[in-house]
Amino acid sequence: MRKLYLILVAGFFAILGSTMSKSPTLPLYAKSLGLTKGEIGLVASASTITGIFVNFASGLLSDIYGRKKLLKISGFVFFSAPLLYFLAKDALVLALVRAYYGIATAIFVPVSLALISDLFPERKGTFMGILSSSTLIGRAFAPLLAGTLIYFAGFWIVFLLCSLFGFIVLALTFTFPDAGKELRRFEFSFSFDLLLLGLLDASVYMAYQSIETFLPLFYFLENKAWLSGLILTIEISIMAVVKPYAGYLSDKIGRIKPIALGMFLVSLAMLLLAFSKSLIFIIAGAVLFSLGASISEASTKPLATEISKLKGTALGFLESIKDIGQALGPIVVGFLGFKLGFVFVGIFGILALGVFLMRLRFKS
Repeated sequence: MRKLYLILVAGFFAILGSTMSKSPTLPLYAKSLGLTKGEIGLVASASTITGIFVNFASGLLSDIYGRKKLLKISGFVFFSAPLLYFLAKDALVLALVRAYYGIATAIFVPVSLALISDLFPERKGTFMGILSSSTLIGRAFAPLLAGTLIYFAGFWIVFLLCSLFGFIVLALTFTFPDAGKELRRFEFSFSFDLLLLGLLDASVYMAYQSIETFLPLFYFLENKAWLSGLILTIEISIMAVVKPYAGYLSDKIGRIKPIALGMFLVSLAMLLLAFSKSLIFIIAGAVLFSLGASISEASTKPLATEISKLKGTALGFLESIKDIGQALGPIVVGFLGFKLGFVFVGIFGILALGVFLMRLRFKS
């Protein structure tokens, strides 16, 4: 179990540092450099775009060269990237820094999950859920810690602290056991089953990013930033608590039923948000989403490692598809409006689930 604890601590500090560097630090720092809103938006998307390409590549490389080498690389990026903020004086350099920083998370997430799958094959759903919870706790603490430090000391202390957290991650990666190396050369055959799993995760994160982006703009929450922040914190807290139990359930009863239940709850949450007439409906939608996302994602990740013998590649592929969904979510809702946008995301999730279940029935 010592191996698991080391991975959990690394996951906590990795996401704590990376989230501190962007929330609320990034837009405030970019504004202090004189960037326009359009430039800030482009800079903010740089790390997500990096993830779309690097997630899959890092998972594949971990199947060839082993998990430990890739995680060491991610640790070095977590350590070095925050220091590069001091060199950023314009939009281009800041975007490059964010793109470089995005490499760290894009490597760490799929490869650390693959490592847990290697080490604990019989309990991977439970332990993947616990790892996800440790990263969510880091994500929840980060904005408050970064905002407080910026208010009292400025940006420099945040960047140094993020680098310190990155150094802790780097040091911990040297203690990780080596695993992976299932491949001797580059090799990947397309899997429609993995694509469908990726679409399920993509729909969940389309919803997640849409809620995170537009929740503060709901009529009932206008001029109540504290309340929207509280709802988002509750949402993350629910996910952190539920995911380990959802993973345990997945290990006991199988992956399919939790995925179906989770996706149904996510889609229902989107409909509640789309047609919300009061604050109660908004809160109910956020809570339902948290439950559904936790239940579904706690099963899609372990199922991916069972569909493909190349665990790192499979998880990296899922993360890449997920990042595409996460990037598209706010765009869809922004163009279609709250009602049509959230309805579209909900319907997309149900359709993805329907195709997934039909595929399973056709194969059986």
